[in-house]
Amino acid sequence: MPTFVKRFLFAAQFLTRAPMPSSLAPTEEELGKSAAFFPLIGVAVGGSAALVFTLAQRVLPLPPSVLLAIVFTTFITNGFHEDGLADVFDGFGGGWTRDRVLEIMRDSRLGTYGTLALIFLILGKLSFLSSLDQPYIWRWLIVAHAASRWTVLPLCAWLPYARAEGQGKLVAKQVGVAEISIGSATLLIVLLLLSWRAALAALLVTGLVTLLCGLYFRARLQGITGDCLGAANQLTEVALYLAALVLLRFNPL
Repeated sequence: MPTFVKRFLFAAQFLTRAPMPSSLAPTEEELGKSAAFFPLIGVAVGGSAALVFTLAQRVLPLPPSVLLAIVFTTFITNGFHEDGLADVFDGFGGGWTRDRVLEIMRDSRLGTYGTLALIFLILGKLSFLSSLDQPYIWRWLIVAHAASRWTVLPLCAWLPYARAEGQGKLVAKQVGVAEISIGSATLLIVLLLLSWRAALAALLVTGLVTLLCGLYFRARLQGITGDCLGAANQLTEVALYLAALVLLRFNPL
């Protein structure tokens, strides 16, 4: 099996619940290098959600169709990134020191901050996407899912891992120029789905959210964790839907 195919399958195995061959057992290095294909996995997840939305539109109004697409993406990814967001909000909301934040983030119990973050996240996605014109929704689903997974690459290359172990560390320590280049090329191709103004806005929003998240994680933890990567993913996704809505209000997409 070609290396790029194996790495794509490793990425799909890591980020989704899609059935994979039982023989697929990546080494730590192979799993880390598969991060180059994270944006492509985002294309697959977003494209599948776009299909769910399109099919649902045949029998349902727009908001329920959007909700089904959101539910699908959460199911196919096992709520992987949403779990990270909730842990980050619980940790940063309830902890004042670095060690306490990391301790709370490791706790499997869901706290008030995490619960509120998930509620606002889903409401934001549903509200922003449902306010877009129907022909644009499928495009932004694909773009946002690709861009949100791209954020892993610069954050891993920029910041050290804040724990001595963890799933995220397996990826973080392997991300280099090649992985960032492949992932960035994938994102740039996906942006062709949008007009040049919308594509530029999406690129700027993705970069800005990634930068702000990175600066905050560095200030509080002196690094990142897997939960931090999941939080940056979700914040980028919902920020892109908001950006799409703002663009639609002032200019055609």
